[in-house]
Amino acid sequence: MAKEKEVEIYGAGMSGLIAAINLAREGYEVIVHDMEEGYGGSAIYNPSTHVTPLDPVKTSEYIGIDITPVFKPLESCPSYFRKTKVMLPVGGVYAVERGSRPKSLDSLLMDECGKYKNISFVWKSPLKKESLSNLPKNTIIACGLNPKAYEILGIPYLKWYGWISRGEIDMSTYAWLWWDECMTEYGYFSSVNKYYFNLLFSNKEVKKPCLEKYKNFMVRNEGIEHEEWKYVSGAVPLASPENPRLFRENAILCGTISGAMDPMLWFGISGALVTGKVAAIAVSDRDKALAEFRRFTRRFRENYYLKNKIWYRFIRPNVGMLERVTRIVGTERVQKIGSLLQEGKLPMRSAIPGFSYLGCN
Repeated sequence: MAKEKEVEIYGAGMSGLIAAINLAREGYEVIVHDMEEGYGGSAIYNPSTHVTPLDPVKTSEYIGIDITPVFKPLESCPSYFRKTKVMLPVGGVYAVERGSRPKSLDSLLMDECGKYKNISFVWKSPLKKESLSNLPKNTIIACGLNPKAYEILGIPYLKWYGWISRGEIDMSTYAWLWWDECMTEYGYFSSVNKYYFNLLFSNKEVKKPCLEKYKNFMVRNEGIEHEEWKYVSGAVPLASPENPRLFRENAILCGTISGAMDPMLWFGISGALVTGKVAAIAVSDRDKALAEFRRFTRRFRENYYLKNKIWYRFIRPNVGMLERVTRIVGTERVQKIGSLLQEGKLPMRSAIPGFSYLGCN
């Protein structure tokens, strides 16, 4: 029988670690399980770098952990509609590293965990279907992108596919987006701490000719070429408008698997950060936690329908049209629209769950 002041957590990613730290401060004995051999997430996806709209100060205040040292202001981010380049506003957008390297977000959180003797780790300990019915009350599940975890929990998920390249690079905080009809999502490069992560991904198979097209784009427009690419797949909770959920019977969900994710561009870092704190609150006050979770995910449904009923059907398959409209309107005017959005002068209703100029604060 579990101790009254003991909580088990499955997943040693950012949301699981934030939950562990907050519970340890309240005097709980916290046991963190993870399927990997150590912290830093799956070797399939990490080390990696990401950019996200974020207010690191407000987020730090909310989760009770100073994460500002590892979030670096983004210096530049062009977006390409095929060959047409538009510069996106980068104020309020930050780059961060994930994984087990010294300057990563995960390393910062593990260092914080090390301050508490009442946090322990059990590595190579995955969530198992046969154990689900016997999990202690208030077990926290933060299993991220793992399709098997979604299947075990019966959570609808969307499978994604993509090509990944990563490694050291002599660049500052930089990113780009590339849009083309050969995949449903986009090509995405980011760099921070002299490390890069490049992902070409889609909710359908990304065929080799699409990768070759992307590689040609990179050399022609950015002067960058990667030698090694790996084909991967994962899961995201974007298969149903009902995906956001804080509870699964006696278990508490947090991070990506809870549905705290933006359905449009798939931003997930800010949601994982705040729901780690929400999960810790849920252990002692389920009503308060549920109110907070609903606050952070309140725009998921409308953005889900926008993505699936309009974006996927009429806009995303016509990148050529977007390119022509951009050229007719003029890149300067398009960039001005981005600036107005950043300044809060447009009625944009984003579903990014967290603290940012686009967030569900």
